[in-house]
Formats: sequence, structure tokens, C-alpha cells
Amino acid sequence: MVRAEVRRFQRATEEVATDLKSQLASDVRVKILTHTDADGIAAGNILARCLNYYDIPFHITFTPPLSPSKLEELAKEDYDLFFFLDQGTGQISGIEEYLLNAGHKVVILDHHPGRFPDRSGLFHLNPHSHDLNGAKDVSASGVVYSVVKELNERFTPLSEIALIGALGDRQEFFSGFTGVNQEICKQSIDEEILKVKQGLKLVPRTSKISETLLRSIKPYLSSISGDEEAAQKLVENTGLDPNKVLAELDLESEEKLKDAILNQVKVEPTGDFKHALWGTIYTSTVEQTAGPKNAHEYVAMLDACEKLGRPELGFATLFGDEDARDEALEMLREYQEKMVKVLDWFASKRKNFKANPQMRYIDTGNEVESKMIGEALSLAIESSLINPDLPIFGLADFGEDGLKVSARATPDYAMRGPNIGNILGKVSRELGGSGGGHDTAAAARLPRERKDEFITKVSQSLEEAVAGNE
Repeated sequence: MVRAEVRRFQRATEEVATDLKSQLASDVRVKILTHTDADGIAAGNILARCLNYYDIPFHITFTPPLSPSKLEELAKEDYDLFFFLDQGTGQISGIEEYLLNAGHKVVILDHHPGRFPDRSGLFHLNPHSHDLNGAKDVSASGVVYSVVKELNERFTPLSEIALIGALGDRQEFFSGFTGVNQEICKQSIDEEILKVKQGLKLVPRTSKISETLLRSIKPYLSSISGDEEAAQKLVENTGLDPNKVLAELDLESEEKLKDAILNQVKVEPTGDFKHALWGTIYTSTVEQTAGPKNAHEYVAMLDACEKLGRPELGFATLFGDEDARDEALEMLREYQEKMVKVLDWFASKRKNFKANPQMRYIDTGNEVESKMIGEALSLAIESSLINPDLPIFGLADFGEDGLKVSARATPDYAMRGPNIGNILGKVSRELGGSGGGHDTAAAARLPRERKDEFITKVSQSLEEAVAGNE
């Protein structure tokens, strides 16, 4: 049965699509601003395919959420319609001041919580406006897909790309997808756009088994990842053909390999670890992108493009560019090798995490790049390197004297009241920075000199939020 909230979202989608259709019917110049992560790249690709079909010229920029000064500069650009994908909600004040007040038309297709003013020229679709949770019920790519599919049923195959975005934002849970994602997934399988089976979710599945184990970061296999001898030995001891690739194994062999991994890793595997290791494998049956057919591997490749500063490469690969695909797959190898070293560092510094009754945190200084700290934190939690009983905060140097903070919390913790996205946004602004995000994943930037104040204020805010919900 479709949830009432999903039906409300679908009705709102129809309204946005109707408004958008009238905008796109005219001679319009479009600027797309989308986030740099896998979800943002996927969202941008879906919208770009739609605009291409309707022969509408556009320019796309991959960027973190824009500051007020950047929005002021953006307003000077000669475009009729500005799209904000996987962002915009948190920058609504600046968008009002610099774009809407100047007479520009703006479309915000986002899944982050926030407010939306009733303004002429503003079109928006957001799950939080319909009692859905943007951290689990639909990602930005799912929001964009919902709109373009309403414009034209021919875009139904793009459900594959919407689910790549949802997987990139970790919106698949033990029981599968929820909310709008669940509907998109069901349709994609029913339409035979994706086929599914159970198996090891390690990537790449098209490499020799020992190489896949060597490069594994989701999950990171302590005592195996990064250790060529250990990876080869595990395959040999399991009795598998070392020349076979993971995708060639039958289900019984994959289960045998899974058990061997669980017996060898030097951590107590949590539910998150087991979910990252084994579950549903989504495989594309259509020819609309270049790159892996495995959706989890596609996410890993897009993550690599983002973290190594080339989101446009992932975008081009999604569009079917085979030259871009070859470069993106090389980037995936480089990224996995780089992230293995970061997770090795986390594994060796587990005792360096500090804790108070409200949170756990670690200051990585310049040991972990600021653009990798958030994903490294998520992977460390999934890989059982960090106990997520409290919100986890990772700090990293940012620029000459800045501090990047990434935070993660479990859905169970978020249900107790604290919303780390709201807290990071409020505290960082008080300290001369900026931030925000979801109730389970958020980030902030602020002056490094205010680190101690930040920890104190966040701890107090978490404590107050828990107490207020008791």
C-alpha cells in the first residue's frame, strides 16, 4: 500500500511538472547548479537528459551549496531559469535576496529540510514539505526523476539513475528502500530496467576476487583490505579459483566467501557491516550509460569522481561517454587505494577518539583531506571501526585556518530528538561559519580557532535536544 505521504508528494510532483512545462515551452536559457556527490551528479544527469530531449540549452555547474556572496554573483549571470538540485533549501534566504528579488525564476528540487516562502517565480519540490524524510524516503535524484517522469513517461528508464543517487546517499536499508524510493525501485524492477539478486556487494565485481578484497572500502575489511598477501590467502583457503572474478561465482560460493570474510576480519561485525557486505545487487538491463552495470559499483565510481575533484567525469559517464568511463574507472581504483589508507589510519587511531556523554569526535588535522572526511567517517562506521552509539564527528583542516566538520548519527538516535543537521547549521553560524544537512548526516565549516567553542556548543545542543524529547 502506498503511504499517504507518498501520495501527497506525487500530487505535488504533478503541480511542479505542470508549472515547469509552461516554463520550458518558452525560449528559455537554463542554469543548473547541482551537488558534487553521487546523488547530485545523478540528479543533474536526469535533468540534463530531460532538457536535451526538449532541445533546451543549459549550463551545468557542480558545486557545494553556494554562499550568499556566490549567489550575489550568480544573479548577474544571463539566464532565465535557475535550477538548484540537491541544494538550495539551506540557501533560501540568499536565493530570495539575490535571485528572486531581482526577478529571476528559480526551481529547487532538493531533499534537505528547510522552509519555503510563498514567492512568485519560485518552484520547489521537497519531501519534507509532505511529511517524508529526505534522509531515507527519497534522494535529490529521486525528486528530479519524479518531476521529469511526470513531464514525459519516456523518462521512466531514468529510474536506474535515480536509484544510483539513492544508493549514493545510503538510502537503502536492511529491509530495502522506503517511501518514494520504494515506488521508484518497484517500477524499475517491474519495467525490467533493473534486475536484482542477493550476493556480495563488494566492488568491483568484475575484477579477480583477491583484487576486489584488496580494494574493498565498503566495507573496509580490517586485516584484508590493502594487504595483497592476506587477500590472496583468504581466496586460496576458501578453495575458490584465484583467477575467477566475483561476478562469476554462484550463490553458494559467494556465501562461502562471505563467511570466510566474517571469520577473518579483526572487528566484531555489526549489522551495518553485514549490510554493507551482503544484500541486494542491482544490475542494469538497459543501454543508457557507460560504465558498470552494477549500481553499487556505479556509486563507488561517482564517489571517486567527486572525491578526486572530477564530478563532471561521472556526469559524462552517465551520459554514455566511453572515454570518460575509462578515466572514471581508473579514478575508482585510485580512490579505493587512497581511501584504504585513510581507513587504515582510522583503524590505528581508534583509541584517539574523544568522547563526552553527548558525542564522539576525532580531530584528524591534515591526516585526512577535508573532502574525504565525511565519507571516511561513514565507511568507518559501516566497517565497525567506530561505535555509533553516539553521534560521531570528524574534524579536518580546511584551507589555511579553517575547520571542516562532518557528522553522522544513526536513525534510532535521530528519533530521540536531536537533528544534527539543524544543530550544525545553528552552531556553525553562531561561530562565523556555515553548515547543515540531514538528521543523520551533516557537515559544517568554521574557523579552526573556534573548535573548542564548537564542541562545547554542539554538546550542549545535543543534550538539550535529547532532554526536550524525553
